[in-house]
Amino acid sequence: PERFRAYLSINPNYPELVRKELPLLDAHPEAFLGLKLHPSSHNTSLESSAYSEAMALANERKMPVLIHTWGGTQFCGPAQISSLAARYPNAVLILGHSLYGAWKEAIVVTKEHPNTFLELTAVVGKRGVVEMLVAGAGSERILYGTDLPWFDEHFYLGNILCADISEDDRHNILHRNAERILGLSS
Repeated sequence: PERFRAYLSINPNYPELVRKELPLLDAHPEAFLGLKLHPSSHNTSLESSAYSEAMALANERKMPVLIHTWGGTQFCGPAQISSLAARYPNAVLILGHSLYGAWKEAIVVTKEHPNTFLELTAVVGKRGVVEMLVAGAGSERILYGTDLPWFDEHFYLGNILCADISEDDRHNILHRNAERILGLSS
């Protein structure tokens, strides 16, 4: 618990389990820091009311919610993220994969909704995207991520360290933003 924390994964296809598992956040605060949604795997749009109970709690507690996002999907694309961010403005929405492939739309969503952050899993494999996101959204709105063990964290770290961005941008992406979101900054 002093080194690792988890997201409580919400499967909207089992509302009785969601109701049963949400209290785990309070029962194990040393373990859980937020929620995780995987709309495309669960075949359920973020606009579905099946997420309402979990998202209301995240909104009330200003809790981080990691969401796997992809451009060009009806489950978790730019329109669905914008709708969710507007409905739950206090929840901290972390856009896993930064709406992969819809980079310009990801920047627009982040500019329109101050409660959204771009996360770099899978993104760094595309040359120039980190620089585009920093220039468009600002490094204060971007988080480092690897999806370990599926992606190599060394490759990902190297891409941030070698990106054509400032040292200040690197610190924002690699630790400052996460520290701020988690209330760990001094």
